[in-house]
Amino acid sequence: MANILKVTTPTTGYDNAANVRANPEMQTPTNIQGPVDPSKVVRPDARSDASGQQEGEPLQFKFESNFDNFIRQLQKMPSVAEELPKLLSELSSTTVQSGIKGGIAQEIAKFLGMIQAGPENLQGLLQNQGEAAVRYTGAFFGLLRKMMSETKSVELKANILNFLKKYTDMAESGSVMEDIQRDLKEVLQRMFPRQREEAAQMGQRLISREGASPEQQAENLRTLKSEILPYLNEYISKTHDRGVLRDTVAHMAELISRYENGQQQGVLQAFEKLMDYQVFQRVFGDFDMTKIFRILENTEFEKASAQNSQMDQLAKIIVKGAEGEAGTENIQAFKQLMDAIVLNESVYMPLLHLLVPASVDGTMMFSEMWVDPDAEGGREKEDGSRERMIKGLVKFDIQDLGFFDLFFLCGEEKVSVQINIPPELEKDAGKIQSDIRRILEEHSLRPEEVLTGNSAASIPLTEAFTKLKERKNSINVSI
Repeated sequence: MANILKVTTPTTGYDNAANVRANPEMQTPTNIQGPVDPSKVVRPDARSDASGQQEGEPLQFKFESNFDNFIRQLQKMPSVAEELPKLLSELSSTTVQSGIKGGIAQEIAKFLGMIQAGPENLQGLLQNQGEAAVRYTGAFFGLLRKMMSETKSVELKANILNFLKKYTDMAESGSVMEDIQRDLKEVLQRMFPRQREEAAQMGQRLISREGASPEQQAENLRTLKSEILPYLNEYISKTHDRGVLRDTVAHMAELISRYENGQQQGVLQAFEKLMDYQVFQRVFGDFDMTKIFRILENTEFEKASAQNSQMDQLAKIIVKGAEGEAGTENIQAFKQLMDAIVLNESVYMPLLHLLVPASVDGTMMFSEMWVDPDAEGGREKEDGSRERMIKGLVKFDIQDLGFFDLFFLCGEEKVSVQINIPPELEKDAGKIQSDIRRILEEHSLRPEEVLTGNSAASIPLTEAFTKLKERKNSINVSI
């Protein structure tokens, strides 16, 4: 019989174990990510929490957090100031054609008429945008902010935040009701005809106009909580519909809770609770509680928002474009613009975001700005405090000139500016630098550095504000 296994008797004194080569197929490669099995400990490999963050890798398990996903989207986000002018220029120059509805053509014409402005109005337009971007501004909220920073009472801070949450829900009650009705419309499209008709009749009793009275809001809440929501929940239980319909109804329930939280009576009770604290009594004294709503209705944010009709019109255009009214070929472009605007309003975005469209003497200009009012890097003063540093990135597109990037660092005494200009204007770089220096000096600012570059490659937001990426952490765990 052949000695298939090649079994031999080892010779004494000859140890050749060091010369034996291992079978590469039997080795455990550590450069390949193994399968994830939570029920047992598997072999060590190259997998780590950071491995899922690399771009361009094939499909694999992801270990990123919501913030990681936010950063990834931010890096791919298109610039509204760069993409929107191209779309509006193309659509406004054409008449209603096949695939383009007349409604959006009229909306674009109306928007272009609303943004007419002269050079003397640009500063006011920008200031109005800034005030309309931050809700908690003004003397009243300044007092609340001061109390939050000075008090050591955890209960007082919690009650102030509770009051602000109720106020926010009250101020946005009109938008919340619109979202509820939008969800209800989607739910009705997924119901059987008889039940759809019954639910639609309930929905017709909702009063959706802006500025509904407290009594009308209370009636809306009663209809939603006592009739519509129980009816939809019963329908889901009977039909066993556990798909999109149930998810939409769950989202409706969340919106209804916000609508209830924003009732005026609840806001008044939250403010009355704050008056139990001595620090509030010292500031407000014998304050008439009923005047609190008059104060909240006349904040800088509310006044600026009332004058910010052009931005509401722009939002309406983007929504119509995303729904296909600007032509099927433009749907994706409008959806990307919508995603970019929503992304800039994310809770993870610690920057002030402004969008300023204007038509100055017949020249269209779209400007998008990000500002960090409390940037790091300010020098230390003699009294031990630190100089306030403001960092900003401005992207703007000027008709017939091109796209510009402007990055600035502004301290209390000096300003550093880098402006990236279109290649066609590089021959005028020296004049642009001198003009910027002159403008800064006219506004009592000392230009420390004024640099120019090429705007062919746009400055990424994550590179201008490195603090965004510093908040991202990943843990490399190996067994």
